[in-house]
Amino acid sequence: MATLSIVIPAYNEETRLPALLKALACDGDSAAAAAGMELSQVLVVDDGSTDRTATILKAGAAENAELLPVFDYHRNRGKGAAFAAGVAHAQGDFVLLADVDLSTPLSELPKLTAAIDSGADIAIGSRNVDGAVVERGPRHRKVLGDSFNTLVRGLTGLRLHDTQNGFKLFPTDVAKRLVADQICPGFAFDVELLMRADREGLSTAEVPIIYQHDSRSSVRVASAGAGMLRDVCGLVWQIRVRGR
Repeated sequence: MATLSIVIPAYNEETRLPALLKALACDGDSAAAAAGMELSQVLVVDDGSTDRTATILKAGAAENAELLPVFDYHRNRGKGAAFAAGVAHAQGDFVLLADVDLSTPLSELPKLTAAIDSGADIAIGSRNVDGAVVERGPRHRKVLGDSFNTLVRGLTGLRLHDTQNGFKLFPTDVAKRLVADQICPGFAFDVELLMRADREGLSTAEVPIIYQHDSRSSVRVASAGAGMLRDVCGLVWQIRVRGR
């Protein structure tokens, strides 16, 4: 049976971590089993938090042997850097990127494994393909998200409709290879990894998932979106133009 490592970046998440740890303890093994996998480890990466995130993770690890907090650095570097740090510690056959709020629940994992079993190299959850069930929250988030996705397709040549949903499944050897060349530490890292995968000739399946907006998210969509667009332009220059 294939083994699974879950990587979850976390920055100042003392409010949402208790619910995550409870969900992992209750549902982690069964979700992996439903997808035909055995849960090997849950790597929650502390992205330089300044609140009680580290304390909560250490306490959670004492109660759950599968939970392995990652404290590889002590300043905030960005979600992409946190994911790369988690992948460096991954020992399972596959790596699942998930968000702290589990906005896409772990029960959706079988959809991703089915896509890989059908021949895809990578499977990503999507809010923008037929069959997705989405509770998006404020309308401006949808407008900004749709605009960003349109720009990403135009700039990068990717034909994907939702690069930013935090629910992606990679074979671990592929994930390690992609993050080895990763240059974007922030939110646009998803775009970079998918661009690099496309350049390698890897196929990515975009799978409709359930998504539930968490109003407690600290991400400010407008400012984050502007930074992501800037980073995507830089990635296009580095990867598509310069071939790096």
